[in-house]
Amino acid sequence: MNYIITGKGFVSELVKQADPSVKILTEVEFKNSKLTLKTGNKVYAPTESALEIILDRSEDTTFTNAVNMLKDKHKFRELMSFIYPDFYFKKVMLDELESIKLDREKKYIVKPIKGFFGTAVKELNKQTDIAEITKEIRSELKENTRYFSESVLSKNELIIEQFVEGEEYAVDMYFNNDGEPEILNIYHHPLPEKVEYFHVLYYTNKVIFVKFYDRLKAIFIELSKHLKISNFPIHAEFKLENDKLIPIEMNPLRYGGFGLADLTFHAFGFNPFLAYFNNFKPDWDKIWQGKSEYNFGWVLGYNGTDIDVNKQEPDHNKFRNYLGNILHYVKIDHTENPVFAIAYFKDTNPDSLKRILKTEFNDIFVPEKK
Repeated sequence: MNYIITGKGFVSELVKQADPSVKILTEVEFKNSKLTLKTGNKVYAPTESALEIILDRSEDTTFTNAVNMLKDKHKFRELMSFIYPDFYFKKVMLDELESIKLDREKKYIVKPIKGFFGTAVKELNKQTDIAEITKEIRSELKENTRYFSESVLSKNELIIEQFVEGEEYAVDMYFNNDGEPEILNIYHHPLPEKVEYFHVLYYTNKVIFVKFYDRLKAIFIELSKHLKISNFPIHAEFKLENDKLIPIEMNPLRYGGFGLADLTFHAFGFNPFLAYFNNFKPDWDKIWQGKSEYNFGWVLGYNGTDIDVNKQEPDHNKFRNYLGNILHYVKIDHTENPVFAIAYFKDTNPDSLKRILKTEFNDIFVPEKK
């Protein structure tokens, strides 16, 4: 049997289009059932909160080991050291952070060993007040560990690793029935002008695929040799530093969240979730025919930083017109979420991408009535 186990957070409508051979359950439904995951079952979990119950119910030790190796950032760095032997990383306890000895002329990132949605991720540099950073981390963990278990968000264990400079790229892929990697999309994630809108834009094009496809596939082939996994989806994030792709993290059992993975469907016409369950192998030479001049993008419509969500509303028509050639548009309840929409578009003008990165979402909302 194959399973999609949903948890807290946004779940794409495309996830729900799975065929009858795939049983779709919420995290609560799965927990209240007596189902166990056997060796050979395919599992997809679009949100992190379901990981704990999935691991508890799995009888496949290779599967659970792979999830734990990728989810635990220290184990992940140990795993990747066969490709990146000179990459610096160190595990520390929260209480040890203030006394750790570091080369203060270098930059580092400190974060929970197991993390979620950027909680308690901090940069350390020579200007950093480590005592103050420790206080901030302690506060964020205290707040967020109320909602997530230790298997999702570590309470005390941290990792310090070297800071990786460069542009960010993301990949949705899965290991097929034979343990071979199948890449379903490669995205560029450029930084916006306003850091509060960090995830505003991911986009792909043929140039990105030509540049990175073979290099990424080689990394995943090596990863498969060590994890010995098959039937396993991953959302991976990399930075390009000195023309070398360095992994930042790899998220097991899912693709890009908040509908990012759906860009594959709207741009290329195949459902990435069905691709995993049906062992579909994309023919990228054929797929890019007639599309090579386009950028295909995903845009997250943020609630403006100065907006009162209880009194102001987004102007969806204004936002759609602003973006241009919309492939698909999803409205989101902005009073319950930090965002009001997800939009998918295609464009041939690189200046459009730059314009999106400069978007001020306060301007998209209807002014408050006096």
